[in-house]
Amino acid sequence: MSVYPVKYKVLNKDTGRKVSVTRWRAQIRKNGENLSKLFEEEEAARSWEKYELDRLAMGVPPALITDLKYQLEMPDMQVLLKTYYTKHAVNHLSESSLKTAKNRCLSAIPRVPIYFEDLGKRLEKYRYDNAWLEKMMKNTLDQNFIDFGSFKIDTVDSWLLIHYMNSRRKTGIKDNTILREISTISSAFEAVYKLYPDQFPDGLANPVRLLPKAEKPKAYLGRKRVLSDEEAVLIAEWLSMKTNQEPYFLFITCLESGARKSEVLGARWENLNLTSWSLYLPKTKNGKPRDIMLPEDEEFRSWLKEKRLAKGMIFKLTADNFRQYWVDALKALGMYDDAEDRLHFHDTRRTALTKLIKQKRLNNWQLAKEIGASPATIEAEVAKMPNRLEPIFAKLRNGQSLNEEEIMLLAGHSSSAITNVYFGDRN
Repeated sequence: MSVYPVKYKVLNKDTGRKVSVTRWRAQIRKNGENLSKLFEEEEAARSWEKYELDRLAMGVPPALITDLKYQLEMPDMQVLLKTYYTKHAVNHLSESSLKTAKNRCLSAIPRVPIYFEDLGKRLEKYRYDNAWLEKMMKNTLDQNFIDFGSFKIDTVDSWLLIHYMNSRRKTGIKDNTILREISTISSAFEAVYKLYPDQFPDGLANPVRLLPKAEKPKAYLGRKRVLSDEEAVLIAEWLSMKTNQEPYFLFITCLESGARKSEVLGARWENLNLTSWSLYLPKTKNGKPRDIMLPEDEEFRSWLKEKRLAKGMIFKLTADNFRQYWVDALKALGMYDDAEDRLHFHDTRRTALTKLIKQKRLNNWQLAKEIGASPATIEAEVAKMPNRLEPIFAKLRNGQSLNEEEIMLLAGHSSSAITNVYFGDRN
């Protein structure tokens, strides 16, 4: 055991001459270990020597010390998702998306079980948090799975994500939900360089991007259900007979404007224009404010005039309370028993969009702006409408000529983007 100076010459790049420098080497030979390390300063060398001597006195192997350091410094998936939510998501997501993101990051994703039998021999290549190590070392592990949140982020790979998705499917979780969770995991990995700039200044390999295409969940393209005129009238009449008229006013507003339930429930008096009968929505799901027109319902407009305040929330109704009204209405009208064809309140938005498309007053970009959706969403809804080709066939039967848009639809181009590619390849 010793700490001694080591003198040698190095080239000074500024002067081009060799100069003498002194370094300090700490060397230990004890208990069968031969340790040697070079330091810039004597104090650092003696501090390291004391640390290693204390370790040898306790009989702790150096590999375990390294592993403990790794355990303390390397975040696991639970820590990564929590950090991602608190430092990134809260600043970038809209208020309506934040609640869902919180559940995914802090609860749903970290608690998904990854089963030993699925991992097989691959289990040896993964690293876990301290709690799992202690249980394994003491043989007190009585579970047959590891929570996904316990895996260290530098060992998470595409195979682990495949087992994650299989675990979710075993509990009946649908592919759309799994796809959103995987997207959240991907977003967290993409932000690693911001969340841990000292440990990962260049980021970390995103395992979601490495997933084979065949393993990724297939997105469900959405329901085609819209409210018929008869269904809309029956529901409106049932809600209008209630003492509390707010559920009725919410229903007809969403049905006519295509606004989301959360957007209307969050409406404020200061954003209401009784001259044009419009409502300004500063906070929407896609983050872009817009105006909606209020329905031409005399009772609703009289109620707004009577209750008008300078500021504050227009509706006292909460989302949970309205859900009960909605379910009660469907049950009373015999629309609840068929789970496959049961109405969802969000179908009011699709119904309003379908009516606007049929009216053909606006193009897809204008429709997207008016209803607060993306042009791709509008084009997808147009493609799903089963009767969209009927007017074209009628014109052909009558010997009339077709315009460019009608020719595009007849050719099977479900969106204008496909048409642009088609013509772009030939010009």
